[in-house]
Amino acid sequence: MKATFKVTFLIQRTKLKANGKAPIVTRIIVNGEMAHFSTQQEIEPDRWDSRGNRTLGQTSDEKTINRFLDEIKASLSRHYYDLQASGESVSALKLKNKLCSTDEKPIMSTMELFDKFITEYAELVKTKGYGKEALLRYKICKNRVQEFLKQEMHADDIPVDAINKRLLDKFYLWNRTTYKIGNNTAIHFMHKFSTVYKMALDYGWVSGNPFHMLKLRKDRTERAYLTIDELERMANKEFSSERLERMRDIFLFSCYTGLAYIDVKTLTTDNLVQKADGKWWIVTKRTKTEVPVNVPLLEIPMRLIKKYEPLRKGNLVFPVYSNQKSNDYLKEIAALCDIHKDVTFHVARHTFATTITLENGVPIESVSKMLGHTNVQTTQIYARITERKINNDMEALSKKLDPQADVYKMPESEYRARKSRKLRRELQEFALANGVSMMN
Repeated sequence: MKATFKVTFLIQRTKLKANGKAPIVTRIIVNGEMAHFSTQQEIEPDRWDSRGNRTLGQTSDEKTINRFLDEIKASLSRHYYDLQASGESVSALKLKNKLCSTDEKPIMSTMELFDKFITEYAELVKTKGYGKEALLRYKICKNRVQEFLKQEMHADDIPVDAINKRLLDKFYLWNRTTYKIGNNTAIHFMHKFSTVYKMALDYGWVSGNPFHMLKLRKDRTERAYLTIDELERMANKEFSSERLERMRDIFLFSCYTGLAYIDVKTLTTDNLVQKADGKWWIVTKRTKTEVPVNVPLLEIPMRLIKKYEPLRKGNLVFPVYSNQKSNDYLKEIAALCDIHKDVTFHVARHTFATTITLENGVPIESVSKMLGHTNVQTTQIYARITERKINNDMEALSKKLDPQADVYKMPESEYRARKSRKLRRELQEFALANGVSMMN
């Protein structure tokens, strides 16, 4: 099969420099595989001809850049034909390495790649506000990969270019069997691994992506939440145990505010802010993502805040149990309240999204802001349309389409009689208007 070879240039519009110029990048394509490297040139985005893959060439600087790009293309072409003539295999990465010299030592080890990625991501957490929890998950993923290599490959490390589809399939199955995790959790690990591997692609340390060959699909999951009936049952239940009463109250607070466990645990009086209209709000940031969260306090959470004022330690609003104890106590509470669901603390967050807000007509955009989501699609995973919401919406629609919709609820005989009387009145009005007598 005839080999294909192409060199193009493009600008990185999303990575503008302080002077407003965009970096110019070389793209090498050999048999469908790509490699990129910087030309060390830059141009204003509106001075770039994307069709011609060069600057507009009207100023002396633009003409100089174009000549430089032509030289790069000519050099790559020479290397390509030299490699072909020598009988060597040709790849985009090999051509890039032939042309480029870099002081940075290429990373050939999988564990080195993880370390570099984690170091750079930690800097983004520090400077750009990236999620701390995501950083922790990348560290866990590294440990899993290392453990897998030791158990299955009998090696502490392997070269990055040794990662292939067969190894990835083994890692997926090993995760599921060794740690007894479900399909979706195992896929999360594969996604994290794939993101780290992409760094090797971006730097040109590997030429292909075996993750693209995986055929993994997440299972559809049903997220538990409490109905309004279950909420009221729990709220009205009298407990003989103080620990269960406290756990119930803190859980209900989360149901009416949407705060996650760690955000309730770390909630302080500084996060309770009274606005100019006299209403109280929770003003904080999610511990998981550091996204700002502003939630108006309803009557129930306000009562719970006042109830636990005497038990405050420092400025913490609630005396919260550990996460494990909380979930254990919630299972006791669910059993005592005749709630046949796997109730964990996170169920409160789903309940806020579904039963408290969306079911009562709060727009999903507002719910998304209160949950601290950066886009509405994430909120749609948590929230669901319930039968009660559908019923309320359809009743409202029915009244808009037919103000007399109530007539359909009456017996058919009465409906026919009403319709007959209405028709007779219309005929009488017509007869009077036209001087026509009607027979009884």
